[in-house]
Amino acid sequence: MEMLILFGLLILFLAMGIPVAVSIGIAALGTILVADLSVPLSLVPRQIFGGMNSYALMAVPFFVLAGEMMNAAGVTQRIIRLALAVVGHIRGSLAQVNVLGSLMMSGVSGSGAADTAALGTVLIPEMAKKGYSRSYAVAVTAASATIGPIIPPSVLFVVYGSLTNVSVGALFLGGVLPGILMGALLMVVAYYTSRRRGYQQKVAKFSWSELGAAALGGLVAAVVPTIIVGAIFFGIATATEVGVIAVVVSMLLGVVAFGRLRGMRELTGVLTRALTTSAAILLIIGTSGLFANVLTRLQFQGMLLDTFLSISTNPTVILIMIVVSLLVLGLFIDVTPLLIMFAAPLAAVASEIGYDPIFFGVLVVITATIGAVTPPVGGYLIIASGIARIPLTQTVRPLLPFWLSLVASLGILIAFPQLVTFIPSVL
Repeated sequence: MEMLILFGLLILFLAMGIPVAVSIGIAALGTILVADLSVPLSLVPRQIFGGMNSYALMAVPFFVLAGEMMNAAGVTQRIIRLALAVVGHIRGSLAQVNVLGSLMMSGVSGSGAADTAALGTVLIPEMAKKGYSRSYAVAVTAASATIGPIIPPSVLFVVYGSLTNVSVGALFLGGVLPGILMGALLMVVAYYTSRRRGYQQKVAKFSWSELGAAALGGLVAAVVPTIIVGAIFFGIATATEVGVIAVVVSMLLGVVAFGRLRGMRELTGVLTRALTTSAAILLIIGTSGLFANVLTRLQFQGMLLDTFLSISTNPTVILIMIVVSLLVLGLFIDVTPLLIMFAAPLAAVASEIGYDPIFFGVLVVITATIGAVTPPVGGYLIIASGIARIPLTQTVRPLLPFWLSLVASLGILIAFPQLVTFIPSVL
């Protein structure tokens, strides 16, 4: 009964249009009062603050700030130019550029929402000029943005690691091959769907000189992820410390290399945007921490395990049920609160059935991220639709093949978990 009250209140408040962070907090508080969980109200603000008071979570504002600095420094345009030089000779090249650009941007921002906004602002209008439908441009932009939180750096891996006591550095390394796999599948889908729809049948010829010129600026974007992976690999810094290093490197690139962040006006704008984004994320983390605490008091973890075991005792079947459950929840809950509310209990279930914590963490984050492109609450899809100025409903049909390719990547990872565990086990 208490569980019905908790989720019923959450769905009700979200349906009323109340902000996500507030809906989660009020649902948890309402359940505490109605279900009489014997929790002193003085503990509620402590629990909210405690959800944010984590050394690992200190990395979140640093990675957000580093991403904002790189975007303000003009890295997005350089990445797009490099991607166009690499795949511009392929039919439907702008769709390919969109995916390849997301692969490159993922090593800069650590946020799928940031990648959607940065690339979408440039590529969606350009694709529309080249004859692509706006709904298709939105679909490929939002779907490819799911790579952003998987290839390091990743804000979501920081959040997951802080909730489950799993090494954030190992999660970073575990996300490299799955992120590349997701990008490869999306590029295949982009090629065939563009060809079937007749987009960009005439393309420019490949040019080594243009590739060389674009590489000089575009490959600078690889500096930040290289430093992050290298620092973690050699044990030089933790994920939080690497976030600080990423900020310093991004500032040097913006001020010295590109000369785009020399004025106080530019720096103030970058800091304001980073502060606003970080505050929103941390507020959701805080109220979701209270929600997760209520789930723990209601023994949600035990209920989950009992439910899954009543259906099957096969670990693979249970894992598939977890993935399907998260995909369904992703229809109604955005990616960050979804992770915060369910990461810890699901990780405990995975531990009980013997799954590697790194593999399970990467799989859960990818699954939750797919929810960000699933209507009606797909955050990345909403951002891209807003840029294109079209209703969300128009994007569903062109999005479907891209969504299916993302789900296929989950199936491949379940069948071959070594794709996640290989790099962390070697390094």
